[in-house]
Amino acid sequence: MAQIETIMKRHGGLWEHVVNWPNLIRAARKARRGKRGRHCVQHFEFNQESELVRLQQELANGTYQPGKFRTHWIRIPKPRLISAAPYRDRVIHHALMNVLEPILDRHFHPHSYACRSGKGTHAAATRLQMLMGKYRYALQCDVRKFFPSIDHDVLKDLFRRLIKDRSTLQLMDLIVDSSNPQESVTAWFAGDDLFTPAQRRRGLPIGNLTSQWFANWMLTPLDYFVTRVLGIGAYVRYCDDFVLLHDDPEALKDATNKIREFLASRRLQLHEGKLAVRPTRCGLTFVGYRLWSTHRILRKENVRRFRRRAAWLRRAYARHELRWNDVRTRLASWIGHAKQANSVRLLRRLSREWVFVRGGGHNVARSARRVVEQQSTELPRRVPQQERARQPEQQHRVPCLPALSADPTGTTPGIPALKGAGSEALKVQSPAPVPPANHRRPNVRRRAGRRW
Repeated sequence: MAQIETIMKRHGGLWEHVVNWPNLIRAARKARRGKRGRHCVQHFEFNQESELVRLQQELANGTYQPGKFRTHWIRIPKPRLISAAPYRDRVIHHALMNVLEPILDRHFHPHSYACRSGKGTHAAATRLQMLMGKYRYALQCDVRKFFPSIDHDVLKDLFRRLIKDRSTLQLMDLIVDSSNPQESVTAWFAGDDLFTPAQRRRGLPIGNLTSQWFANWMLTPLDYFVTRVLGIGAYVRYCDDFVLLHDDPEALKDATNKIREFLASRRLQLHEGKLAVRPTRCGLTFVGYRLWSTHRILRKENVRRFRRRAAWLRRAYARHELRWNDVRTRLASWIGHAKQANSVRLLRRLSREWVFVRGGGHNVARSARRVVEQQSTELPRRVPQQERARQPEQQHRVPCLPALSADPTGTTPGIPALKGAGSEALKVQSPAPVPPANHRRPNVRRRAGRRW
């Protein structure tokens, strides 16, 4: 840690940049991005000038106080408490990060990929794949309940190692102290007594812009500890998930104990259930992908969740609860994520299920394999495959490659008009008569695979 402190420069004179008028205008534009239809945003924008003047005066006078959070729990992929700050507080968060972001980004480790322009999950996966082709073993680590476990005093101390502007530090401390109660995490560290965990405040709200950057800054000393003190340069971190690679598994096991001690000095713990040294040839699960040095695929759970979401989108679109532009945007977002993996055949198979029709009775969910098998069983027996006429499509499906596009002439935007109405559009012909016993049944599954 001494090596890090010697190269770190403290920054001052930031408060004037935080509270000046152009920065507040820029913060308001960033905060409203993608949320203009919400009532709180419209109310703030209608009185934008007076609202920003009041915020500027409160910041200058030191009377600014954050409001109460709106919270809700999500259960997938695991239980998390999501907190949303009032809109005027979000404008303040953007105004602060407009000034702090270039400073923090300059001091982040080069192989930290969360919350940074030009980084992200895809760049982290690419970096890890490159390292997996050079090293034989990987140590994958995860911090146990990271956001609820962040100690406020430790985080404030890290602020003061980088910032020396008193007014800016007071605003940063106020944002941290105003955090709502998070998921309870009880842990004792060296020097604690029985009541220490109850006396120290912990946790940052998941959902705040500042929480993402502060949490990333919290683990920056770990990055330099691994690469400079332990001497393991093959390293990738995305938020609280990080991977170390080496040719010697014993070196990785020894690094595990040292990392555990280093995190304990910051009052953090490793997730022991996710701690393992694995051969890189067996693949790793990281940032939503299954990775090998030569290719990557989507996680099965990721695909299952999206299929459930696509089924919900079909039902909502049929009930006129969603517009076609909303559906197309959500599909395109996941397709963009899936295209970063080797998933062309998967996208073609899933696109058979993306049938969006207004009204009831058209959104029957059927898997692509089942559709192909039904079409194969409808073909007449004892006819060579090359002489069989191609069956007409039973459904009109949304294309996934190339990207989705809108069709203003069709009855449904972006989808050709269906031939027939009601259940007639999805009707499947009755199967052919059963062939004689001595007739060899064709390999339907194999033929279906060829058609794909």
